[in-house]
Amino acid sequence: MTVTTSDLAWGAALTAWVAFVTLKLSKWVAEKTSIYVARKVIHILAGGVVAVLAPFVFSSPLIVIVMSYVLTAFLIAQRLRKKEMGWFMEKGSSGEVYFAFSYGTVLALMWALEPNYWTTKDVYIPLVPIYFMSFGDGVTGIIRNYVYKRRVKGFWGSLGMLAVCVPIGYYYFGLIGIIAGILATALELSNVIDDNLAITFGTFAYLLLAVKYL
Repeated sequence: MTVTTSDLAWGAALTAWVAFVTLKLSKWVAEKTSIYVARKVIHILAGGVVAVLAPFVFSSPLIVIVMSYVLTAFLIAQRLRKKEMGWFMEKGSSGEVYFAFSYGTVLALMWALEPNYWTTKDVYIPLVPIYFMSFGDGVTGIIRNYVYKRRVKGFWGSLGMLAVCVPIGYYYFGLIGIIAGILATALELSNVIDDNLAITFGTFAYLLLAVKYL
């Protein structure tokens, strides 16, 4: 697998962008609003922006996968060292670790199953779940913060997620995508496992089966 000069340049630029959003912008947002909103800003402006740009600026998923795992390792290290960045890392919740881990893992799994997927429409089988997690869950959290004034599952947040995820799903996969958007909303509402894992892996598994194997 060849890594191009353009891949490296975009990797450096997007790493710098993610660092700015995570270390500076989200901290400012937390000071003006809350930790919960700051976390969702990272979802949207870091995770979401990179996911949207990635298939257009990278020749393969390699750089994005490496970026996500480096970030996962960094976040785990911060927790182990008891040096949590308090403006977005909550004690007792490792959501940001799961976010970074699932982000790269669905891309890596798709790569293992379909080595050439990055240059076909199949690229959106793992990317759409990341869009659901980044934009859908991000909007949901912001709505709930302002409607309920606390971190809680609720009707209006779920409605907001549905309003974001269903159009995204439809745009890329039609009826299959609509079902994926509904599934993402149901998984976010469920408390069985962390939604950063449930949304991403659950909708990825569904899309993979529905698009490729059914």
